[in-house]
Amino acid sequence: MRPLIVSTAVTLDGFVAGPGGNPLVLNLDPAFDAHNLGLMRDADTILLGRASFELFGSFWPMVADAPDDPANPALSAVNREFSRRYNDIRKLVVSDNYEIPDAHPWRGTTTVVSRAELRDRVESEKAGDGGAIVVFASHILWNNLLADGLVDRIDLIVGPDAIGEGIPAFERPVRLTPVETRILDGSRNTLIRYVPASTDS
Repeated sequence: MRPLIVSTAVTLDGFVAGPGGNPLVLNLDPAFDAHNLGLMRDADTILLGRASFELFGSFWPMVADAPDDPANPALSAVNREFSRRYNDIRKLVVSDNYEIPDAHPWRGTTTVVSRAELRDRVESEKAGDGGAIVVFASHILWNNLLADGLVDRIDLIVGPDAIGEGIPAFERPVRLTPVETRILDGSRNTLIRYVPASTDS
């Protein structure tokens, strides 16, 4: 069985974005990037909602080969490796009406899956061989997968700041069991790793 892993940054008070969907309130530091790269190294499928796919597809494809700029932290060695892996890895984007543009750099590595097909597709993917299936961002998508019992682990990267309002990480009540907690190296972020309570041994 292949695990389905969610990785998401949250504020101290549990928001995945600020008012209006602003993600800049999150502490997306180099330790967060390194954590996600570690997940990417062990994965062979990335599952994304349409909005996250479009956002990531507008940025990550160009990072690997962008001209050197020591003043730009987005062009770190970690992010360049992440970009190369993102360009090569198989991606599933969930949408009922999205068509990948012909010129999109990820067109050849991406399949669009409808919402009606999603559960069967994820169950089939999980039953196969290979690396993990990872969901980055896409909080509506992973909340639905969690409600359907399809998520095996959630990595919450908890920032040190409370913002008071925004988009909450969880859309409905859920019971989780913490299995690991640690401060990320060189960071003010804390990793809290959970599994759904029903899968806890």
